[in-house]
Amino acid sequence: MRQFLIAVAFAAVAVALVLAGTTDDAVHDDRYLEYARGFAPYTAKVKVPCDGKICEATATLIADHWALTAAHVVEGAETAKLLVGEKSWEVDRIVRHPDFAIHAMGRSDLALLHSEKPFGVDYYPALSDGQEKVGDIVSIVGYGVHGKMSAGHGGYDGKLRAGTNHIERFERQMIVCSAHPRQSKLEICIAPGDSGGPLFCRGKLAGVNCITMASKGPLKSKAGEESGHAQVSLYREWIEGVMK
Repeated sequence: MRQFLIAVAFAAVAVALVLAGTTDDAVHDDRYLEYARGFAPYTAKVKVPCDGKICEATATLIADHWALTAAHVVEGAETAKLLVGEKSWEVDRIVRHPDFAIHAMGRSDLALLHSEKPFGVDYYPALSDGQEKVGDIVSIVGYGVHGKMSAGHGGYDGKLRAGTNHIERFERQMIVCSAHPRQSKLEICIAPGDSGGPLFCRGKLAGVNCITMASKGPLKSKAGEESGHAQVSLYREWIEGVMK
């Protein structure tokens, strides 16, 4: 039985406490920061009130007034703020998938965030049509805590990082990846604060970062652990219906 970790800022990234994702020890961090710049215009930091603090996670801008994140990121929240660089937008409507339940992590773990003020970016990533398959190389992006795969996540610097992985399998409506250094060019595993961030495959938004899992804990996004990403194509009809 795998153990699960909510890969979101709530547990570990209260801004006052704390370097997104754990990375290959053999690859310099600058390469992950540089790779993230290509995704930065439409990858937002999410700030959500939680237990008297402001906690952080990640979202993807998918239309002029809509962003997609994980439902557990905004569980219990009535408001949130989205930030891209120096720009910010207030969220005036949060729509969680109706089948999401906090005790069944990974299933239907999606939420749409609406902003009355348009984002106005030049490009919004297309939603996947489900063509991804086992073995495909994917890109994973997020604002979460940072560290090396040998030791696991440890610190937070608020910077966007992106790396690569491959699809290990599909399970419980999720794309599952595994963390193994040097199995892809910029091997990365999601960590707390990366939740809600995008997984891209074949140039389309194919997954939303949700959980990490392993045969035993503690979960630290170390080598050998796995990550689960809600499979966007399975929820495309719901996403498009809400936005209409």
